[in-house]
Amino acid sequence: MQSDEVIWQVINQQFCSYKVKTPTGTFCRNQYNVTGLCNRQSCPLANSRYATIREHNGIVYLYMKTPERAHSPAKMWEKKKLSKNYAEAIAQIDKELKYWPNFLTHKCKQRLTKITQYLIRMRKLKLKEADRPQLIGIKKKLDRREANRERKAEAAARIEKSIEKELIDRLKSKAYGDAPLNVNEEIWQKILDEDLEGAEEDESEEENEEEEEEEEEDEDTEFVSDLEDESDIEDIEDGFEWEQEDENMNESVAN
Repeated sequence: MQSDEVIWQVINQQFCSYKVKTPTGTFCRNQYNVTGLCNRQSCPLANSRYATIREHNGIVYLYMKTPERAHSPAKMWEKKKLSKNYAEAIAQIDKELKYWPNFLTHKCKQRLTKITQYLIRMRKLKLKEADRPQLIGIKKKLDRREANRERKAEAAARIEKSIEKELIDRLKSKAYGDAPLNVNEEIWQKILDEDLEGAEEDESEEENEEEEEEEEEDEDTEFVSDLEDESDIEDIEDGFEWEQEDENMNESVAN
């Protein structure tokens, strides 16, 4: 069995890795310390029966240590999740620490209050940061370097394009013969296809020109009536009407 008094004498009088001495007081850096002070009541190492409050990712837990589990360090601390509601969490602490010392119960409630307050403050700050415009730093040196690289790449691309154009013009003009050596087949096939397309376009243009010429000739030829005035047309219509009336009169006389 461990003796809490012996452990405290060693910690207090000799050495403790969690102890921090300052001009204002002595503090404890142990994560399970409920007050953050280095004294007999608050030391989690020198008390076989101990309780504290801790927070992980916005969730608050109650940690409890009893002498019955002192023989197994892996299962020494019992962890219980507390409710997000502050009143319910206080009721849970009262229930779990019903027969524990009043000092630990009071300090656990104080620690729960402090953790709840800073969690509320964190949520408010996150909401403000979401509404606040985000500032982005401008790296002028990096931008200048990228602009220089882009300018050099464009110059190199222009040189490559001019060289490629010159070589293609030479291949089209058959400066290296009908079947030049050491020429990529894809490039040579591309040039041949362009020649065929150019020939087809020339033929289509000639056909379009011939059709346009024929249409212009058709437009030049017009058919014109010999009756220029409307009066002539009316005279002809009157003549046809008189002839029809004479024929009708003759038929009636004959009957």
